[in-house]
Amino acid sequence: MEFNMDFETKFYSAGIPLAATIHVPDDGLFDQPESMYRVPDSFQNAANKYPMVILCHGQMRQRNEGLDTLAQRLGEKGFASLRFDHRGCGSEAVNRYRLRPATEMRYDTRCAVYFCESLYFIDRGRIGISGISMGGVMAIMMAATDSRIKSIAPMGTPADCGYHARQRWGEEIFELFREDARINAATGHSRIVSANYDFNTRKINDPDKCAASMLDSLMFPGNNPYNSVESIFNLMEYVAMDYVGRVNCPTFITHGEEDELLPVWEAEKLYNGLPESNKNKRIKIYPKVIHNIPCCDEREIVFKDIVDWFLETL
Repeated sequence: MEFNMDFETKFYSAGIPLAATIHVPDDGLFDQPESMYRVPDSFQNAANKYPMVILCHGQMRQRNEGLDTLAQRLGEKGFASLRFDHRGCGSEAVNRYRLRPATEMRYDTRCAVYFCESLYFIDRGRIGISGISMGGVMAIMMAATDSRIKSIAPMGTPADCGYHARQRWGEEIFELFREDARINAATGHSRIVSANYDFNTRKINDPDKCAASMLDSLMFPGNNPYNSVESIFNLMEYVAMDYVGRVNCPTFITHGEEDELLPVWEAEKLYNGLPESNKNKRIKIYPKVIHNIPCCDEREIVFKDIVDWFLETL
């Protein structure tokens, strides 16, 4: 039996097309789609209704950066999955580099849920979410506010982005953000900076690191080596702790012991913030695993646990 049936499609968020990939177990019921950007007619007559896992990438990343492998692993166990590029992300993005992660990504993810419900071959009562970093925040936000989400498995998830900004740049960074916001309100344009721009020194923090970021962008063409100041300001509103106390669906929090961006206590804080009423929750810290779990050399260990989690809870 083959488990490699990907096809490209798109759905809309606030009227903006978002590039997406659907992966389904190939059990002989479906024909390969003849054209991109439409669900095959044969899917309408599918005998099976698959559980669906939505896969969310992180800030400034894209849908095929390791999440394609997780989609394959899920498919091998009978799950359909949807991975997509949020607004401003991916090589096909309409407004690339101008991301509003804390506001638009949340709306995009909710639209992804509605899109999944529109697919004839999906079991609407069995929709879960897994995501890396900011994508993990999306999983928590959706689980807290949308009863359609039945299980989540966030990876390397920040508890409070504003806290990290203050620790890294100090309170004065917010005056720079406000200055940019005033200019943006008057002109419609926010300053575009390198992903490695240091707001304290007002210059590239590490030229070698910046070059590595550019190389990373070439390896993964959908990634964003630049970002707008507005996007970083908007990022400060990512506070998963404001939502985790309302998450009552099964929750599996994963984190790398070698995470270079977020300390392990971030995962522990999120886990401890889950309500007592959530009787199905788990946390696991993985040795030798870095922040970007989907691209980590040890990712298969994490992926196996995530697949097993959805087998158990979805």
